[in-house]
Amino acid sequence: MKLTPLVYVTDMDRSTAFYTSLLPAAKIVTTSPYWTELLVGEATLALHIAETVDHAGDGMGLGLDAATPLEDVLAQLSAAGIPPSGEICDQPFGRSVTVVDPDGLVIQINEHSAPPTR
Repeated sequence: MKLTPLVYVTDMDRSTAFYTSLLPAAKIVTTSPYWTELLVGEATLALHIAETVDHAGDGMGLGLDAATPLEDVLAQLSAAGIPPSGEICDQPFGRSVTVVDPDGLVIQINEHSAPPTR
């Protein structure tokens, strides 16, 4: 099986624009007013339309591993109009920063001090 994170969104156009700005290397492989799939490396991120979305307390989040220093990631996001929701924080694994999607989903972007073991 292949893991496909699914994000519920209330406005497909707005969310597709957000996620393609957040993930500029992503390729849209399927799109409709109800469902969009973004190919990100070997993973797929799926956006699914919903009338309402409440990400508070759902027990899931979305994490991304940065390929460049977080300062570079933040500069790219700032140019795309995506502000961080906090400062860069030191973590036991390296550093992280968060952004929030248009429907309130918190996305943590990680910079590992050493490559994560898989």
